[in-house]
Amino acid sequence: MGSEQNIQTSALVVGGGMVGAALAIGLARQGKQVTVLDSHFVRHWCAESEYDLRISAVTNDNIELLEQLGVWQQLRQLRVFPFNELAVSDSPSRWLKLGELEAAKPLGYMIENKVLQHALWLVLEQHKNIRLIESSLAQLSVTNKQATTSHGDTIEYDLVFGCDGGQSLVRAASGIGVAGRDYGQRCLLSIVQTSKQVPMRTWELFQGNEIHALLPLANNYACCIVYGNTRQVSQWQQNPEILAAVLQTRFAEHIGNFSVLKSGSFPLVRQSALIYVQSPTVLLGDAAHTIHPMAGQGVNLGFRDVKALLKAVAKHSLNDEHGLAPALKQYERLRRLDNELMAHAMDVIDWGFKQDTQPAPSLRALLLTGLQAFAPARSAMTAYASGVWKV
Repeated sequence: MGSEQNIQTSALVVGGGMVGAALAIGLARQGKQVTVLDSHFVRHWCAESEYDLRISAVTNDNIELLEQLGVWQQLRQLRVFPFNELAVSDSPSRWLKLGELEAAKPLGYMIENKVLQHALWLVLEQHKNIRLIESSLAQLSVTNKQATTSHGDTIEYDLVFGCDGGQSLVRAASGIGVAGRDYGQRCLLSIVQTSKQVPMRTWELFQGNEIHALLPLANNYACCIVYGNTRQVSQWQQNPEILAAVLQTRFAEHIGNFSVLKSGSFPLVRQSALIYVQSPTVLLGDAAHTIHPMAGQGVNLGFRDVKALLKAVAKHSLNDEHGLAPALKQYERLRRLDNELMAHAMDVIDWGFKQDTQPAPSLRALLLTGLQAFAPARSAMTAYASGVWKV
């Protein structure tokens, strides 16, 4: 007892994960005083660590953000794996492929969440104007602009940034509601070891109500992803032999022989905060929006939130309420457009590929075949997928 602190900060970032840590570094580089609150920072990682089940396909525009923040230099020394091609299909014999396997520049990189969080930690601890508090949020008063940690520390802030995930305590304490839907499904991820290196291609295959995807990893590893209803996935996870059989049926013809090392699942939910900005609260990442993970765009949208927010506040002090108000509204307007567009696009794609009554299959086949044959369209889609340009 008696070790509680009274802390004053310009920016309180609640959640030191990928989005929160990137935001904190960006704000600190602008000269702002930042406090990051998280119950568990990824302080330690080594090359012998087993693969994390949560893996992000980080696109080129966000690799550029990580370079600007000084994080990419750390990541390159850890464990990342480039992907040069994206592919989607409703039949093993018909694929729409974006990018080129032999391309000199990748579309992005597969990065384990823990590896990315560790690289961000290494940069966070270097900044003198970032205070790191390893504790959880106990109370938040937006009226008094004051937070209390589970260790009893009191933090007074100008702005609080909710980067604490889909079940955001910051969002709830700020009285911000959400809208969305529960898909009634789970995403099952399995780390497998293959007999040969998987090509640098990430793909998704839709066959009726079966959806499965592959993320290539380094050193003869891969992440196999299968979607199913909650009961189905639970049955798979309870019986390792059944799970292995399901994965063999869906992936063996694509990646050869493999063994399953570990697996886990999470529920599929799409939700959007009704408001991103309600002074002094600003929401980013999953606290503001979660989408169907089929295209792996979750963390990419979060990093784009960070870029837009940093641009909005770059010329302002965080206690400048008059100057910040229009800038933050602009941040919300731009990011909601992109995030909602992506969320609805995922729903439309999911619905379109699951339709098995005519004329849907014929139209789908015509579209995939036509796009594969029309190089300009594929080039435009590749540019969008890699983050070269965005709406």
